[in-house]
Amino acid sequence: MTTPMPGGVAMGPFVASSAFMRPRDQRDRFPATRTFPGAADWPGEGERRTTRLSPDDVGDWHHMFTLGVRVPDLFCRVEWGKEGAYRLWLEMSGRSWATADQEKGRTEYEVVESGPRRLWAEAEAVMTWWREQGEPRFDRYGLTVALRGWGRLPAGSRGRVWLDHPDNPVPVRVP
Repeated sequence: MTTPMPGGVAMGPFVASSAFMRPRDQRDRFPATRTFPGAADWPGEGERRTTRLSPDDVGDWHHMFTLGVRVPDLFCRVEWGKEGAYRLWLEMSGRSWATADQEKGRTEYEVVESGPRRLWAEAEAVMTWWREQGEPRFDRYGLTVALRGWGRLPAGSRGRVWLDHPDNPVPVRVP
């Protein structure tokens, strides 16, 4: 991050992977997937479909970073199976969830989505956007922050992630 600029704004590029501090109640424990609405009897009433987007294709730090910026209320979780297989869970505020099953040698993956938001569809859209932007790594992202009430940020916002230049904000999905 650079030194604050006139007007109370500071900005600068990301230089490596980054994660944001979880809320205090999430630091010591992760929510059990069975507590997600309707997940205890997975797939329950969730809608099933297939996708070509592998859970492996969203698992690297730069993918998760991009997902976190574009869909900031998304929480990811992995349940390990046998022989390297796993189920990736996406969860949002205890209302929506999605799973995608990863198995070696597959080119299509089973997805189940439940709740008002289609979280795997959102992940697919984010990864499409990421590819369209040239598959950016951390060094192409930056952050602009301002104190409340001043600076060049939208009303109610204290920070904005951008791609390549501060005038190119990364779009955020707002529920």
